[in-house]
Amino acid sequence: MKSGPKSTILVVDDDQQLLREVSGRLGKLGYIADTAEDGATAIAKAKTLDPDLVVLDISFSDGRNPQEHSVDGIEVLRRLRESGTTPVLMLSATSIPSVKVMALSIGADDYLTKPFDLDELVARVEAILRRTQSERPGVEVLTFSRLRLDPGERCVWKDGVPVDLTSLEFDILYTLARRPRHVFSRERLLRAAWKEVSYGVPKTVDVHIGHIRHKIEDDPAQPALVVTVRGVGYKFEDTPAAREGAS
Repeated sequence: MKSGPKSTILVVDDDQQLLREVSGRLGKLGYIADTAEDGATAIAKAKTLDPDLVVLDISFSDGRNPQEHSVDGIEVLRRLRESGTTPVLMLSATSIPSVKVMALSIGADDYLTKPFDLDELVARVEAILRRTQSERPGVEVLTFSRLRLDPGERCVWKDGVPVDLTSLEFDILYTLARRPRHVFSRERLLRAAWKEVSYGVPKTVDVHIGHIRHKIEDDPAQPALVVTVRGVGYKFEDTPAAREGAS
């Protein structure tokens, strides 16, 4: 993801009026806003623009290519997650919890139900960008026997090898790692991950913990680093790294 004073946001929806309203508001706030009306265009623009955030409708018609396989929002999200960790704010006309959980389980960073107020969308956008772009000066780099977490670079290494976590996954893992062996409830992890804009539901924490485990555990089915405390939540179990010169 690029750094710089202006963030690039790609807005994807087949509703032209919505595209004009959202991109217009973001442009007035100083963001560089580009748009796409179908899945194929969205995937192509995501590759060329390298956006800092994608605002993506979960379902839209691929009217430009009626004879070809339709690329909906879920497929775009999957492609984005296969190629990187660009933050994604999902839009949907349905408020069904299972749909929200599905989008978050694939890798969406947040989910906003239509119709929505533009001020609320802007708040979500700004919260995601603060989380993903903040340098966080003075925040501690955490070093353990197997993991190293750098909140400034927002990077994780396991046994010296980089681990590709999404921004939300990093925040959850960092929250746990700051207090090893302390048990965090799902609600507390939600507040830590979504910061001041807390729109998640507790069940989504389990989904993201599952993703984290598949990326950092030797055996995700028997986790040793992020451990479940039944009926309560989760805790972090890696031991601090030995200090140089220690006997």
